[in-house]
Amino acid sequence: MAKRPSPYRSTSQTFSSSSIPQGEIDLREEFDTLLYGGDGEIRHGFYVLVRHMRRDANGMMEDCSCRDPKTRDGDLDCSYCFGDGTLSDEKWHLTRSDYLGASGGGANRGRFIPPGTIRVDYRVFYFRYDAGLRYGDKIVEVQLDEEGEPVVPYVRIVVYQPRTIDELRADNGRIEYFAVYCREDEAKRQDI
Repeated sequence: MAKRPSPYRSTSQTFSSSSIPQGEIDLREEFDTLLYGGDGEIRHGFYVLVRHMRRDANGMMEDCSCRDPKTRDGDLDCSYCFGDGTLSDEKWHLTRSDYLGASGGGANRGRFIPPGTIRVDYRVFYFRYDAGLRYGDKIVEVQLDEEGEPVVPYVRIVVYQPRTIDELRADNGRIEYFAVYCREDEAKRQDI
């Protein structure tokens, strides 16, 4: 299990904004301020666990020892892979998320949705440029307390499978942040 997250930015997560001309907005810095807060602003991000799947030298996911060789299914009670059948490493990330409806197709991905009842088909998560998400990884929402901190012991509530990982690029083509689209009807929910 991953260690309890820190609400402060890690010095290992810094980046150089020297390539941004003076007077220009640095989108990475603005995104970090949104997620982490700072300079009198509060944190707007919330914690999720990202289950980064272990891969071999060929990029193939590594099987867990519980995986049945005939059915290729994992053991649902396995404490190593949580029934996925593949090994992973969990890491805390701060994110923002939103729900997107289906009417209008892909055009709604960037559209502001007014309040009210909508048919929810997708959940989009926004991550820093260095989150390192890949297809096959999982996004795990955990139970949070009233202040937005993970409840200990950790309780996994929903597991999402990324369906589209969108590299949002801007300044000189660099990745500013990621938008990760997950289907709501494929999410695995725990009874709590």
